[in-house]
Amino acid sequence: MSLVYLPIILLTILVLSYISYQDIKFREINIVYLIGLAILSILYLGIFVFKLDWMLWKEYFIQIGIVFGFILIIYLFGRLTKLAYIGEGDLYTIIALAFTSMYSPLFIIFVFFFALLFMLGVPILLFFYNISRRNFPTYPFFKSVLLMFLGTPKKISNLNEFNTPLERISYKNKKIVRETQFSPNFDPLSEINKLKNFSKEYSIKYIWVSPLLPFVLLILLSYIFSILILFIFKFPIILQFFSIFFWVYKTKIYF
Repeated sequence: MSLVYLPIILLTILVLSYISYQDIKFREINIVYLIGLAILSILYLGIFVFKLDWMLWKEYFIQIGIVFGFILIIYLFGRLTKLAYIGEGDLYTIIALAFTSMYSPLFIIFVFFFALLFMLGVPILLFFYNISRRNFPTYPFFKSVLLMFLGTPKKISNLNEFNTPLERISYKNKKIVRETQFSPNFDPLSEINKLKNFSKEYSIKYIWVSPLLPFVLLILLSYIFSILILFIFKFPIILQFFSIFFWVYKTKIYF
Protein backbone atom coordinates (compact mmCIF):
# COMPACT_ATOMS: atom_id res chain seq x y z
CA MET A 1 0.00 0.00 0.00
CA SER A 2 1.35 3.43 -0.96
CA LEU A 3 2.16 5.73 1.95
CA VAL A 4 0.11 8.45 0.23
CA TYR A 5 -3.01 6.84 1.75
CA LEU A 6 -1.63 6.68 5.29
CA PRO A 7 -2.80 10.18 6.39
CA ILE A 8 -6.40 9.38 5.40
CA ILE A 9 -6.27 6.05 7.22
CA LEU A 10 -4.84 7.60 10.39
CA LEU A 11 -7.33 10.50 10.29
CA THR A 12 -10.20 8.03 9.86
CA ILE A 13 -9.05 5.95 12.84
CA LEU A 14 -8.66 9.13 14.93
CA VAL A 15 -12.18 10.38 14.09
CA LEU A 16 -13.75 6.94 14.63
CA SER A 17 -11.99 6.65 17.99
CA TYR A 18 -13.30 10.03 19.13
CA ILE A 19 -16.90 9.48 18.05
CA SER A 20 -16.78 6.03 19.66
CA TYR A 21 -15.80 7.76 22.90
CA GLN A 22 -18.68 10.21 22.38
CA ASP A 23 -21.15 7.40 21.78
CA ILE A 24 -20.01 5.47 24.84
CA LYS A 25 -20.10 8.49 27.16
CA PHE A 26 -23.04 10.51 25.83
CA ARG A 27 -25.00 8.00 23.70
CA GLU A 28 -24.87 10.36 20.75
CA ILE A 29 -22.47 11.34 17.97
CA ASN A 30 -21.53 14.82 16.81
CA ILE A 31 -21.76 14.48 13.03
CA VAL A 32 -19.66 17.62 12.53
CA TYR A 33 -16.57 15.41 12.90
CA LEU A 34 -17.91 13.01 10.26
CA ILE A 35 -18.67 15.87 7.88
CA GLY A 36 -15.16 17.19 8.46
CA LEU A 37 -13.70 13.75 7.75
CA ALA A 38 -15.63 13.53 4.47
CA ILE A 39 -14.57 17.03 3.33
CA LEU A 40 -10.91 16.53 4.26
CA SER A 41 -10.93 13.17 2.47
CA ILE A 42 -12.23 14.73 -0.75
CA LEU A 43 -9.65 17.54 -0.58
CA TYR A 44 -6.75 15.23 0.23
CA LEU A 45 -7.61 12.66 -2.42
CA GLY A 46 -8.22 15.37 -4.97
CA ILE A 47 -4.85 17.03 -4.35
CA PHE A 48 -2.58 14.03 -3.81
CA VAL A 49 -4.26 11.04 -5.50
CA PHE A 50 -6.95 11.75 -8.10
CA LYS A 51 -5.74 15.16 -9.30
CA LEU A 52 -7.17 15.66 -12.81
CA ASP A 53 -7.82 11.98 -13.50
CA TRP A 54 -11.56 12.23 -14.16
CA MET A 55 -11.94 8.46 -14.43
CA LEU A 56 -10.79 8.08 -10.83
CA TRP A 57 -13.15 10.87 -9.74
CA LYS A 58 -15.99 9.10 -11.53
CA GLU A 59 -15.21 5.75 -9.88
CA TYR A 60 -14.83 7.47 -6.52
CA PHE A 61 -18.30 9.00 -6.59
CA ILE A 62 -19.81 5.79 -8.01
CA GLN A 63 -18.50 3.89 -4.99
CA ILE A 64 -19.97 6.54 -2.67
CA GLY A 65 -23.33 6.10 -4.42
CA ILE A 66 -23.12 2.31 -4.07
CA VAL A 67 -22.36 2.53 -0.33
CA PHE A 68 -25.10 5.12 0.16
CA GLY A 69 -27.65 2.90 -1.64
CA PHE A 70 -26.58 -0.17 0.34
CA ILE A 71 -26.83 1.57 3.73
CA LEU A 72 -30.16 3.15 2.78
CA ILE A 73 -31.59 -0.30 2.01
CA ILE A 74 -30.32 -1.65 5.36
CA TYR A 75 -31.73 1.36 7.19
CA LEU A 76 -35.16 1.18 5.56
CA PHE A 77 -35.32 -2.59 6.04
CA GLY A 78 -34.54 -2.13 9.72
CA ARG A 79 -37.17 0.58 10.14
CA LEU A 80 -39.85 -1.47 8.40
CA THR A 81 -39.11 -4.86 9.97
CA LYS A 82 -37.06 -4.08 13.13
CA LEU A 83 -34.79 -6.95 12.06
CA ALA A 84 -31.80 -4.89 10.96
CA TYR A 85 -31.88 -1.77 13.08
CA ILE A 86 -29.10 0.74 12.49
CA GLY A 87 -28.98 4.04 14.35
CA GLU A 88 -28.69 7.34 12.55
CA GLY A 89 -25.23 7.97 14.00
CA ASP A 90 -24.03 4.61 12.67
CA LEU A 91 -25.61 5.44 9.31
CA TYR A 92 -23.73 8.75 9.09
CA THR A 93 -20.51 7.00 10.10
CA ILE A 94 -20.68 4.46 7.28
CA ILE A 95 -21.53 7.16 4.73
CA ALA A 96 -18.60 9.30 5.94
CA LEU A 97 -16.29 6.29 5.59
CA ALA A 98 -17.33 5.98 1.95
CA PHE A 99 -15.65 9.35 1.30
CA THR A 100 -12.38 8.05 2.76
CA SER A 101 -12.23 4.88 0.66
CA MET A 102 -9.85 4.73 -2.29
CA TYR A 103 -10.02 1.00 -2.80
CA SER A 104 -13.30 -0.49 -3.94
CA PRO A 105 -17.06 -0.13 -3.45
CA LEU A 106 -16.83 -3.36 -1.49
CA PHE A 107 -14.35 -2.06 1.06
CA ILE A 108 -16.79 -0.07 3.21
CA ILE A 109 -19.43 -2.77 2.79
CA PHE A 110 -16.83 -5.23 4.09
CA VAL A 111 -16.22 -2.92 7.05
CA PHE A 112 -19.95 -2.93 7.80
CA PHE A 113 -20.26 -6.73 7.60
CA PHE A 114 -17.13 -7.30 9.69
CA ALA A 115 -18.69 -5.03 12.34
CA LEU A 116 -21.79 -7.23 12.24
CA LEU A 117 -19.60 -10.33 12.66
CA PHE A 118 -17.92 -8.75 15.68
CA MET A 119 -21.37 -8.04 17.09
CA LEU A 120 -22.31 -11.70 16.65
CA GLY A 121 -19.35 -12.58 18.85
CA VAL A 122 -20.82 -10.64 21.79
CA PRO A 123 -23.58 -13.21 22.56
CA ILE A 124 -20.99 -15.99 22.66
CA LEU A 125 -18.96 -14.05 25.23
CA LEU A 126 -22.11 -13.33 27.24
CA PHE A 127 -23.09 -17.00 27.23
CA PHE A 128 -19.75 -18.21 28.61
CA TYR A 129 -19.70 -15.33 31.09
CA ASN A 130 -23.09 -16.42 32.43
CA ILE A 131 -21.92 -20.01 32.70
CA SER A 132 -18.79 -18.97 34.59
CA ARG A 133 -20.86 -16.82 36.97
CA ARG A 134 -23.59 -19.49 37.21
CA ASN A 135 -26.24 -17.07 35.98
CA PHE A 136 -29.02 -19.50 35.11
CA PRO A 137 -32.52 -18.11 34.42
CA THR A 138 -35.61 -19.89 35.74
CA TYR A 139 -37.50 -19.88 32.44
CA PRO A 140 -38.07 -22.91 30.20
CA PHE A 141 -34.90 -24.26 28.59
CA PHE A 142 -35.04 -22.44 25.22
CA LYS A 143 -35.85 -19.05 26.73
CA SER A 144 -33.21 -19.51 29.42
CA VAL A 145 -30.49 -20.29 26.90
CA LEU A 146 -31.53 -17.33 24.77
CA LEU A 147 -31.34 -15.03 27.78
CA MET A 148 -27.84 -16.29 28.54
CA PHE A 149 -26.75 -15.46 24.99
CA LEU A 150 -28.35 -12.01 24.92
CA GLY A 151 -27.70 -10.56 28.35
CA THR A 152 -26.85 -10.83 32.02
CA PRO A 153 -28.75 -10.27 35.29
CA LYS A 154 -28.20 -6.82 36.73
CA LYS A 155 -29.41 -4.87 39.72
CA ILE A 156 -32.37 -2.72 38.74
CA SER A 157 -30.99 0.17 40.79
CA ASN A 158 -27.85 0.12 38.60
CA LEU A 159 -29.61 0.18 35.23
CA ASN A 160 -28.86 3.00 32.81
CA GLU A 161 -29.30 3.94 29.15
CA PHE A 162 -26.69 1.36 28.17
CA ASN A 163 -29.05 -1.50 29.13
CA THR A 164 -32.21 -2.72 27.48
CA PRO A 165 -34.44 -5.01 29.62
CA LEU A 166 -35.01 -8.55 28.42
CA GLU A 167 -37.85 -9.10 30.89
CA ARG A 168 -41.21 -7.53 31.60
CA ILE A 169 -42.17 -7.56 35.26
CA SER A 170 -45.72 -6.96 36.41
CA TYR A 171 -48.00 -7.58 39.35
CA LYS A 172 -50.95 -9.81 38.46
CA ASN A 173 -53.33 -11.77 40.66
CA LYS A 174 -51.40 -10.79 43.78
CA LYS A 175 -48.08 -12.13 42.53
CA ILE A 176 -45.04 -10.95 40.59
CA VAL A 177 -45.06 -12.14 36.97
CA ARG A 178 -41.93 -12.19 34.83
CA GLU A 179 -42.04 -12.52 31.04
CA THR A 180 -39.23 -12.48 28.50
CA GLN A 181 -39.03 -9.82 25.81
CA PHE A 182 -36.36 -10.23 23.16
CA SER A 183 -37.20 -7.26 20.97
CA PRO A 184 -34.55 -4.63 21.82
CA ASN A 185 -35.58 -1.22 23.08
CA PHE A 186 -33.02 1.26 21.74
CA ASP A 187 -34.40 4.08 23.88
CA PRO A 188 -34.97 2.25 27.17
CA LEU A 189 -34.79 5.07 29.71
CA SER A 190 -38.55 5.41 30.24
CA GLU A 191 -38.87 1.65 30.69
CA ILE A 192 -35.94 1.61 33.11
CA ASN A 193 -37.45 4.41 35.20
CA LYS A 194 -40.70 2.44 35.49
CA LEU A 195 -38.75 -0.64 36.52
CA LYS A 196 -36.92 1.26 39.24
CA ASN A 197 -40.17 2.55 40.69
CA PHE A 198 -41.72 -0.92 40.46
CA SER A 199 -38.69 -2.53 42.14
CA LYS A 200 -38.93 -0.13 45.08
CA GLU A 201 -42.60 -0.89 45.54
CA TYR A 202 -42.28 -4.68 45.31
CA SER A 203 -38.66 -5.19 46.49
CA ILE A 204 -37.37 -6.68 43.22
CA LYS A 205 -33.61 -6.46 42.87
CA TYR A 206 -32.51 -8.08 39.61
CA ILE A 207 -33.59 -8.25 35.98
CA TRP A 208 -32.03 -9.69 32.84
CA VAL A 209 -30.78 -6.97 30.52
CA SER A 210 -28.84 -6.77 27.27
CA PRO A 211 -25.92 -4.33 26.97
CA LEU A 212 -26.34 -1.69 24.26
CA LEU A 213 -22.85 -1.80 22.79
CA PRO A 214 -22.22 1.22 20.53
CA PHE A 215 -22.09 -0.06 16.96
CA VAL A 216 -19.69 2.72 15.96
CA LEU A 217 -17.08 1.13 18.25
CA LEU A 218 -17.45 -2.10 16.28
CA ILE A 219 -17.13 -0.09 13.06
CA LEU A 220 -13.80 1.28 14.34
CA LEU A 221 -12.52 -2.21 15.15
CA SER A 222 -13.79 -3.50 11.81
CA TYR A 223 -12.12 -0.67 9.89
CA ILE A 224 -8.73 -1.39 11.50
CA PHE A 225 -9.23 -5.11 10.93
CA SER A 226 -10.12 -4.56 7.25
CA ILE A 227 -7.08 -2.35 6.67
CA LEU A 228 -4.82 -4.97 8.25
CA ILE A 229 -6.08 -7.99 6.34
CA LEU A 230 -6.36 -6.24 2.98
CA PHE A 231 -3.31 -4.04 2.80
CA ILE A 232 -0.87 -5.20 5.47
CA PHE A 233 -1.27 -8.99 5.68
CA LYS A 234 -2.65 -9.13 2.12
CA PHE A 235 -4.87 -12.19 2.59
CA PRO A 236 -4.95 -13.61 -0.95
CA ILE A 237 -8.51 -15.00 -0.86
CA ILE A 238 -10.02 -11.64 0.09
CA LEU A 239 -7.89 -9.75 -2.44
CA GLN A 240 -9.01 -12.21 -5.11
CA PHE A 241 -12.63 -11.68 -4.07
CA PHE A 242 -12.20 -7.94 -4.49
CA SER A 243 -10.60 -8.27 -7.90
CA ILE A 244 -13.31 -10.60 -9.22
CA PHE A 245 -16.41 -8.67 -8.23
CA PHE A 246 -15.32 -5.02 -8.19
CA TRP A 247 -12.45 -2.91 -9.35
CA VAL A 248 -9.61 -1.93 -7.08
CA TYR A 249 -8.18 1.28 -8.46
CA LYS A 250 -5.78 -0.68 -10.58
CA THR A 251 -2.70 1.45 -11.23
CA LYS A 252 -3.43 3.85 -8.38
CA ILE A 253 -3.21 1.31 -5.54
CA TYR A 254 0.13 -0.19 -4.63
CA PHE A 255 -0.10 -3.41 -2.65
